Amino acid sequence: MSTKNNYYNILSSGSHVPENNSIKNLYDEKAYKIFIDNLIVQAFIGIHQHEKDSCQKLSINIELTVPDNLKNIKDNINNVVSYEKIVGDIKAIFKKGHIELLETLSEEIAEVCLKDKRVVDAKIRINKLEVFPETDCVGIQTFRKQKKNKLISEKKVLKLKE
Repeated sequence: MSTKNNYYNILSSGSHVPENNSIKNLYDEKAYKIFIDNLIVQAFIGIHQHEKDSCQKLSINIELTVPDNLKNIKDNINNVVSYEKIVGDIKAIFKKGHIELLETLSEEIAEVCLKDKRVVDAKIRINKLEVFPETDCVGIQTFRKQKKNKLISEKKVLKLKE
């Protein structure tokens, strides 16, 4: 049985990397999640006039991935990502005024979440809770990663075994 080698072009733009690659992940293998579930806010959000005239009830759900350094936190809040600060910063977004789209709001929330460089990624789900009487909610979910140095420079070729 012969071993066949494949060559893959891996671009920093996010090209597929096979699971059996020999490149070590940028982040530690150990991680933990921080959750903010069902943060309920009243917001001026939407493109329609009635949405500009009155607040809507939103539910915001966030899941953050953080490298696990729990055994070294020394019971000190400065050694962990603070969900209290994130919630406060999200509430401050709504004080700035009307937002047209949930997508815009999601990007602003992602900036808040990724401000702390220890956050590897953020999954954000925003639900409008009172849009249609026949639904519990409508909304969007986005996923954003921390901007880091490129794992692999453009057009570098890796020799991988199949």
